[in-house]
This record gives sequence, structure tokens and C-alpha cells, in this order.
Amino acid sequence: MEYGTPSAKFIVKGKVESSVTNQPIQNIRVYMQGDSTSTDSTGHYQIINSRGFPEAQTFPIRFHDIDGNLQGEFNNLDTVVEFKNPQFTNGDGHWYKGETSKEFNIQLKPKK
Repeated sequence: MEYGTPSAKFIVKGKVESSVTNQPIQNIRVYMQGDSTSTDSTGHYQIINSRGFPEAQTFPIRFHDIDGNLQGEFNNLDTVVEFKNPQFTNGDGHWYKGETSKEFNIQLKPKK
């Protein structure tokens, strides 16, 4: 008899830009399900939830300006990313169903 819980990896990646200039924003902190990462010099990020249940999921995600006035100040954004009918790849044929990814690009508004 085999015991375990089905799991999958949910990957969210994308680019953060200014809503006014469309230029990439570096050093935006991205939070999702207790993990965090920062955007690189081209505004790109990738964050992973590797403990998800392999079905449609909705994850709260937060974008937070952490560098002060270095590149201008931007409003934080709290939103959600949805995985509807996710297709998983690279599973092990047992409890691990594999991974799925979604591109999630956003624009932040500058603070006035």
C-alpha cells in the first residue's frame, strides 16, 4: 500500500513595468504563499510554489517596491494569479504530478 499526498509545482514568472513609461522596474519584491523573490535589472521575476495540490489554484500575490526612491517610488499591488485547468509536465507517475507555469506581467503606478 502506498501513502502520500498528490503535489505539484506552480511557477509564476513575468515582468514588472512602470504604467507610465513602460520601462522595467528592478528591485520589486514579489510575495506568494510564504516565498518571495525580487525583480532583476530587466524587471523579470520567477516565483515557485512547490507544495500545491494538482488542481486549479488561485494564489494571492503581492508586488512591493523595496528600494525607496532609487528608481522612483511605485504603489504596491495586491492581486491574485489563477491557474485554471492547469496542465502538468514532468511528473513522476506517482504522487508528484509535475509542474505548470503561467506568465503574469504587471504594471505598477508611480506614487504621486
